[in-house]
Amino acid sequence: MNPDLSRVAAVIGARQGSGYLVGSRLVLTAAHVVEEQGTAEAVVIGGFGEVLCDVVWRRKDKACDAALLVARADLVPDAVSSRFAPLRWGELVRLDIQENCTAIGFPQVQRDESGELDSDQLDGRVKPGSGILRGRYALDISGIPPQSTADGSPWSGLSGAGLFCGGALIGVVATAPTRWQNGRLEAVPVRVITDDRGFQDALRTHGGTTVAVEALDDLSDQEREDRDFEVQYRHFVARGFDQVETLGAGSALGTIVWPLDTAFIALELAETAPRPAPGRSAIDVAAGKRIQDALHGRTRILLQGTAGSGKTTLMHWLAVRAAQGDLPSELDQLQARVPIVVPLRKVLHKSQKLPQVETLLHDVEYPSASLQPVGWLTRLLRKGRVLLLIDGIDEVPHDKRQAVCDWLKALLAEHEHTAVVVTSRPSAVPDSWLTASKFTGFSVLPMSPQDVGTFVDRWFAALLEAEGWSGYRKYAERGRRLLRAELDSIRPAAQMAANPRLCSLICALWLQNQGSLPKDPMSLHVAALRLLLEERDIQRGIGSTEGVRLDLGSKASLLVSLALWMTLNGATEMTESRTVRILEKDLRWIRPDPAGNAKSVLRHLLIRSGVLRETKGTVDFEHSTFRDFFAALGLVHGDHFGFLVNHAHDPHYEDIVRMAVGHCGSAEADQLLLELVQRGDREPEHRERIHLLATSSLEYAARADAEVRQEVLRRAKALVPPRDDAAAGLLAGAGAAVLDLLPGPDGITVEEARAVVLAAGTIGGTTASAFLKRFQEHDDPAVRKRVHWGLDRASRAPSPDTNGTAPRAL
Repeated sequence: MNPDLSRVAAVIGARQGSGYLVGSRLVLTAAHVVEEQGTAEAVVIGGFGEVLCDVVWRRKDKACDAALLVARADLVPDAVSSRFAPLRWGELVRLDIQENCTAIGFPQVQRDESGELDSDQLDGRVKPGSGILRGRYALDISGIPPQSTADGSPWSGLSGAGLFCGGALIGVVATAPTRWQNGRLEAVPVRVITDDRGFQDALRTHGGTTVAVEALDDLSDQEREDRDFEVQYRHFVARGFDQVETLGAGSALGTIVWPLDTAFIALELAETAPRPAPGRSAIDVAAGKRIQDALHGRTRILLQGTAGSGKTTLMHWLAVRAAQGDLPSELDQLQARVPIVVPLRKVLHKSQKLPQVETLLHDVEYPSASLQPVGWLTRLLRKGRVLLLIDGIDEVPHDKRQAVCDWLKALLAEHEHTAVVVTSRPSAVPDSWLTASKFTGFSVLPMSPQDVGTFVDRWFAALLEAEGWSGYRKYAERGRRLLRAELDSIRPAAQMAANPRLCSLICALWLQNQGSLPKDPMSLHVAALRLLLEERDIQRGIGSTEGVRLDLGSKASLLVSLALWMTLNGATEMTESRTVRILEKDLRWIRPDPAGNAKSVLRHLLIRSGVLRETKGTVDFEHSTFRDFFAALGLVHGDHFGFLVNHAHDPHYEDIVRMAVGHCGSAEADQLLLELVQRGDREPEHRERIHLLATSSLEYAARADAEVRQEVLRRAKALVPPRDDAAAGLLAGAGAAVLDLLPGPDGITVEEARAVVLAAGTIGGTTASAFLKRFQEHDDPAVRKRVHWGLDRASRAPSPDTNGTAPRAL
């Protein structure tokens, strides 16, 4: 029966490792244990001690990390080797999880106080769907893994150990992924080794028996076709979503391209349920948890957050990690699933109908969708192996959202084990839908100060690798340090930086201006767009593209027309032909003549503006923030206040309304703010949301009348204290303006106190911290727990890196 303890070897080469006897004098180990050395020593339990071996084959590349050693003398007595059972070589071809797998070797954790080696047997389960793109078997170790030592991984020395499943050797242990906190090992499949002609020749030359790798779990022809297509599709997802671009993708404006693992920060999520579910006390409902902890055990998730809060980046991170079979252990319920990212608005805009299961890959524009085996996705759904990532339900027109919800509910009713994550801006989906479909709602919290610091560090690190920014590199390190200090000390800038998208703009502007920042959100967007539309071209001496020369005002006018059409028609993109028609109308009024037709002007804007992009015949804005900015400008110039007020209850228009207030002159801003609060007064069902939108718009209204401000704040004051967690989340969305309105701790109920400290902790900042300290001695433990969370969030050190690093060789 394998594994056999008398075949387990310690190998001492360039480093100490492990190995397994595949013959009486043949030792299979990891290539990085011997490195480029021609010899190594091996010692087997119950054998003759250290024996010099020759390295007769090694292969160290992306697919393989293995070596074969031949001992110059016997490693074990003949009486022992004669009892060796025939070694079975096996492979896993299905993606079914295999229990009771084992590896035996000589890890660092088993050394005694004098440093002597000893063996350790690790049991666990192999997940063939994990590490599938890296070509590795993943062994998740049973029990509590040991802590890292001062010398590094506790598993150091285990490289080269044989991994066994069902009595067959299936792999050679090579690495331990650091992000798994020592709970996982990865092994090179023996199929990779035995298919290598050099290994076969070395084995034959040195007396090894012929190797035949048997499938431990055979596949039918249909299953094999399904698996091959799945692997191909996983590769596409892992490559297609593994980068994040910012600042003018597709233009010559110095795009910064982030690796996804660098751009992704494990932000905090808070449950959005109005009150604890039956059987859960308030103290059990955490105010906020890091993503991997918040989503632990969940398979139906609604993720709500404002524009630029990181929802889409999270979806792409889930997609890439699931495709690689490399999700954190906390998200084990999503492991081995096939991720399908559905940008909902784009899919509906393209097909004008809700997606169907068997055409879904075509609808999401997978290039090889036509090669999909008939019924492939249906079979995955029936097995509960799909992770559906539906991005942007709020971007669907309001009158079509219920149809989308009905479509999703029908799909889940038929395939109840499907995992689903849906993103939305806040409150675009009613609580009743969540309850009926057993979704758990989460809101994405603003970045904590330490998260902002991490984001800034990573942005500048990405900058150093980006083309087109070489002129700024000498300022990068000093700029990074000064910006972090600025954000630590100036409240308005710090609050803006808590949004990842705005933080990216702040970094770019800080570097561009070499040490100065706009002090309010509207000025930030104006400065960022001026940077993209004009200043970088001036600095780089670029005058025209496609024979077209446009000044800043002309560019802005054209972009307003495009954004306004999208907003009035409920679209996020338009066809190239429609874009040209809109530009043709505007070009009649632009003077001087831009010296080009509408098509060449469109090419100019796509190449030079850094705001527009083209994808497969459609045109959209690089960021929804820029579209909202120009749409708001067009609505104000067109005096479309009625449109703004009438849509103020819809989360999709919140940023447009706020920016419209910023574009207004003094009298216009007063008019728009008053019309907002008056609509809220008239419509109780929308009152809370509209009044809080007006409150958050004050930050944009630099010229609003003082009495109008008081009218707005009076409405907000009527909404405090918040009655529950959902109300607290809405209140926090209005920003720092509500901090001065929050009451307590005296004169409010326990439930109100819980919601009040949640709102303050979510808003964050020094003023919020001072407010929270008033509740530190509150009688209710749930209140105290949330106070601790809020204070800790404002001051704690960065969380452990969960983004993933290269696996560590053992």
